[in-house]
Amino acid sequence: MAVRGQRFHIDLDSDQESSQQQIVVDPAPTRSACSLVADIQERPMSSATRLPSPPKIKSSPNGFPAHRKRSRFSQLKQESNRANSADGREQQSEPQAAARISLSSEEKQTKSDGWQEIDRENRQRIAEMSSDDIHQARRELMTGLSPSFIERLLKKANIEEDQSVERSSATGATRENLPPSDSMHKKVAFNLNGAGTISPPPSADIESPVFDSQENPINPPSDIQPVSSFSGYPAPPSFHFPRPPTPPSLDPEDPDFLSKLHSTYFPSLPSNPNALSWMQPPDAAEIEAYSPSLDNILPSAVRFDFRGRLLPPRLSSQIPPTKGLHHHGTAPEAAGYTVPELAHLSRSSFPSQRCIAYQTLGRILYRLGTGVFGPEDHELCQGLWKCVEQGRVLDTLTTEAARGGESGNRTCWVTATEAVWLWRKGGGRKWKAT
Repeated sequence: MAVRGQRFHIDLDSDQESSQQQIVVDPAPTRSACSLVADIQERPMSSATRLPSPPKIKSSPNGFPAHRKRSRFSQLKQESNRANSADGREQQSEPQAAARISLSSEEKQTKSDGWQEIDRENRQRIAEMSSDDIHQARRELMTGLSPSFIERLLKKANIEEDQSVERSSATGATRENLPPSDSMHKKVAFNLNGAGTISPPPSADIESPVFDSQENPINPPSDIQPVSSFSGYPAPPSFHFPRPPTPPSLDPEDPDFLSKLHSTYFPSLPSNPNALSWMQPPDAAEIEAYSPSLDNILPSAVRFDFRGRLLPPRLSSQIPPTKGLHHHGTAPEAAGYTVPELAHLSRSSFPSQRCIAYQTLGRILYRLGTGVFGPEDHELCQGLWKCVEQGRVLDTLTTEAARGGESGNRTCWVTATEAVWLWRKGGGRKWKAT
């Protein structure tokens, strides 16, 4: 589409005439019929035209915008006003409401009459049809209507039948609950003096007879007896519940306590006296194994506490069992652990027992290496080093420490590492057979 404009011709050949430009304006072309864009014309601005001005901000003394009073009420107040106005309208429009209710009841009655009329016509039409016509009409409905629509119609028909049954049952129930009226119970009286004439019933109420218990007392016959004294009924059965025999009381101080315990409570289980030997009181040999009356004690029988300190027999016999140093070993009455017992406990399958053994052995090795128990060539120190070598204590500790915490129990690895560190801190010596 052509756009109207002007064409300029500028002559650049002469330098003198460079300042003067000859402008040749082509005559304005004629406007074509298909041109929709016209020239843009600027109109002069009149004095009545108001230019847009920037917004003015109201200044406040405290720098914050001033409070604006709202004419709108809160929602709670609006609801309360609405409720009050509704109550007033209800009080004023009670006659109108009564008239409206009467009109609505008349409309409902008219609608129900119309429905009943339609239902009556449909039932009459169905009664005039033969069975073939009924089957043909049903087939046409089944083929012409969608299954979902037919299902909705059947549900609606069932609901209407249920409602009609409920209404009829409710009507019958209300009739049953109504008090009997005078019209339902009519009284007829015959005048026997007259010749078949019927006289009206008297207006006075018929008085019901009154029975006085004092005038006519009820005396039971003399041969009445209670049901419990009648011998013709069978005696009630007696129930018998078997009771287990009461076991005899056992005396823990009895020497045969274990055998009697097994025969009384566990007669069907096999008897193993060796498994219960730890429950028997210690014999004389076990008591004398670490007795204070001994003159010489072997290094393998010397006992230590959990801190690695040596326990002499007199001190060991005075420690109470609550300290946790008593166990079922060679001397149950003596407190403490020997080096062979700790070496055996370090190979236990329970991690907690292994941790106790590792920790105690590490402390014993530290004290043994630093000379707490005497010089290295002392008979006691040599005997203890021999017990350590025979029980392979150092091999067990180094193996557990080198295993790491990832492949085994982390607590056992920590206590074994601590025991190896204490052994090296004490000198790291090993006993050599001479």
